[in-house]
Amino acid sequence: MSDRDASEAPYSVTSIWPAVVLLVFAIVVFTIARGYSATSARFPSMVAGAMIVLALFDIWSRSNLPGAKLVGTFGGTSFRQREMMHNPRFLEQLECVGWIAGAFVLMATVGLLAASPIFCAAFVRLRGRRSVIVSAGIGLGVLAFQFIVFEWALDYELYRGLAFTKGGVSAW
Repeated sequence: MSDRDASEAPYSVTSIWPAVVLLVFAIVVFTIARGYSATSARFPSMVAGAMIVLALFDIWSRSNLPGAKLVGTFGGTSFRQREMMHNPRFLEQLECVGWIAGAFVLMATVGLLAASPIFCAAFVRLRGRRSVIVSAGIGLGVLAFQFIVFEWALDYELYRGLAFTKGGVSAW
């Protein structure tokens, strides 16, 4: 986190526009997912739906509408709250977007079961600056959780990725 004062946060960050951009993106993802098969559309639709709801709350909290202060206080969205008292540099924000993009690429290529533990271990090691042992433990914990909950208890086969799906890209 940066030590710069939150009052220095640019208008482009504190305005309503970041939330509007996220809302538009979520609506596009939701619309595209509707064209998938029922099973394939389930996860992106749930994520996009949750994003739409959260973006609407974010827009509400940044507006002057009735209840906006309550939403901001309850949701912790105010830039004056202790959780938000940082003003990350553009490169730090870009790095976070890169981590997210990398996670999506990893999920698409090797699937959820492999990508999630790899991503979590790498993030904890590289971004969190923890030891290799701690990072590996986090990755193994995520793998165990996913396997026990989804593969074993729910008998739900997680997406295996283009590398492990017969037909690769054409299977989509």
